[in-house]
Amino acid sequence: MNNQNKPEIIIINDQNFGSHVEHWNLLTDNPTSEVPKWLGLALNDPIMPMGLCKQESEMDASSWLIQGPSTSTVQLAQVIAVEDGKPKALKTAFPTFESPYVVHASINRIITCESHTQAVLCLELSPNSTVYAFDSLYAVNHEQYQKNQKYKVQFNAWAYELEKVSDHEQIVVDDPASIKHHRALNDILFDHNGITPPNLQELIDAWEPKSEDDKEPVTVDFSKMVAYLYGETIGQEDEAWFQGKVVGKTQMQFMQQDYTLYDVTLILEENQPAILVRIATKDIAYKNFEIGQYIRGNIWIQAHIFAKAD
Repeated sequence: MNNQNKPEIIIINDQNFGSHVEHWNLLTDNPTSEVPKWLGLALNDPIMPMGLCKQESEMDASSWLIQGPSTSTVQLAQVIAVEDGKPKALKTAFPTFESPYVVHASINRIITCESHTQAVLCLELSPNSTVYAFDSLYAVNHEQYQKNQKYKVQFNAWAYELEKVSDHEQIVVDDPASIKHHRALNDILFDHNGITPPNLQELIDAWEPKSEDDKEPVTVDFSKMVAYLYGETIGQEDEAWFQGKVVGKTQMQFMQQDYTLYDVTLILEENQPAILVRIATKDIAYKNFEIGQYIRGNIWIQAHIFAKAD
């Protein structure tokens, strides 16, 4: 298939994506011995997802995407190079699991490699919200993606580090320019019923304090903040920092190990539904966060794109 309507594509070397070894370390303390066994189990009970492809002829004949074991809560994905219809070599392997939360997003940019074995997608959820995520189905989807097309996307993540946000965590802003920006922004949003006006910067520049109180230092409470920052290294933007509210908590098991699943607000825009990510951890130090608390930490975000949002 020759897709002439693709999103912007950036080609980088495979090693720039970083190693999946650190991802496997989140599932086992002995990845060199355990992971090959797991991949063998997956091949004994496989699934070959088609993603956006409607028929096999639309799929890339140079690679196979195999997941398994078929009934496992965690799917072990393997991208295998194929030559003359026969498997040649394992190109990459990574763990993934499903999230129940579906959002609609378009693909602004694809950061991938020449072999099309893996990619990080820049996904636009709204004009003000962008999420970078590792594409778990890129091996089968890469010829199907179109710019300006909305897709159904599930976000999930594996946790590196998590911590509870302290109640009433605050900073005091005493820089005059920052004080003006904060006071002006609050006043302008209040005057416009919470909607950002198109000439916001012009209004901020023109704002003047109405009293001496408007010049006083500002105390900002970060304890109830929702924030998301993607990674700065190209090809590793899916390694993110976040802070959000826990709105759900469940568990799953994989290879006789218990995992805690947290449903957390990743992005929260005014007058828009919250964007949720399901975060998995088997670290017992991170199993006691509760619904309603705010947590933050470092996560590896994945995206599953399985249908167009028509």
